[in-house]
Amino acid sequence: MSVKSARPRPAEQTRTGDPVTENRAAVCKAAYERPADELEEQVACVIAEVLDVDLVGRRDSFYDFGGTSLAAIRICARIERRLGLRVDPAWLLEHDELADFAEQIRLGAA
Repeated sequence: MSVKSARPRPAEQTRTGDPVTENRAAVCKAAYERPADELEEQVACVIAEVLDVDLVGRRDSFYDFGGTSLAAIRICARIERRLGLRVDPAWLLEHDELADFAEQIRLGAA
């Protein structure tokens, strides 16, 4: 399993020094795109619960909400329990937008 860092590189940090808060603010300003189907809706709910955010849209990145490899493991375990589908945490780390992650879950279930 490959692990991506959730921390931005120093060049991506701004003057406040709190990249997670700034990323969340940027996400809130972005246009929200509703989940397209039932799977995306269920996955979005799990991500929102684990990362303690209000809404997760189709093009929102797991990393923009402060996602980590440990959070990915928790999210995937919860999806497996709720939906009965095998979900590899590496899929979320590699496909960090909701729509892409849900598509990977579909492919993995096929």
